[in-house]
Amino acid sequence: MRDAGMTGRGRALAAGALVLTMTAFWLMRPVLWPEKDPPPLAGVAPASSMPHPPAEPLPGERILRSYASADSRAEDDLAAMAHAVANLALLVKGGEPFRLGANEEIAAALRGENRARIRFLPEGHRAFDAQGRLVDRWGTPLFFHALSHERLDIRSAGPDRRMWTEDDIHRRHDGAYLGAEALNAPSLFEAEGAKPDRR
Repeated sequence: MRDAGMTGRGRALAAGALVLTMTAFWLMRPVLWPEKDPPPLAGVAPASSMPHPPAEPLPGERILRSYASADSRAEDDLAAMAHAVANLALLVKGGEPFRLGANEEIAAALRGENRARIRFLPEGHRAFDAQGRLVDRWGTPLFFHALSHERLDIRSAGPDRRMWTEDDIHRRHDGAYLGAEALNAPSLFEAEGAKPDRR
């Protein structure tokens, strides 16, 4: 009785046909699958000239989206700035995530000069002036007083653009705003509301 399967000679022919077919595909691969992009179709713009979806905004751009805008107040600007700095400190992590002190140091950290190299704001954001300092809505550099990494007071010179005058806007680290006599108290101790011990 003969086997219903292929004979030895049939198997050899099938294997040979398979090898020839694979060799033909290998030799024709540049034709079948070119490595270069095909030429553009007439009337169709190349992909490089098509509009790209907008880039995802940086974290600080979301927080400061209304910064110095007509529909926000100067107090809102200072609250948003405090929120941006606090969030950057959370993302960077560590005991001292970035140097906290002068305006220029905080501005540099927001632009990505921090331990984690996290860019929080782009160079041209309206919170920066031409020198790269953080400014209020009137274009005056903000004053930062760092009590610690968790406690940062921020002061704007106000509409007169002169620091330490009656129209300054001072946001304390706890979210309260100083006004009247407390705004320009003779000492920070008095501005905190404590009574000095005069024994």
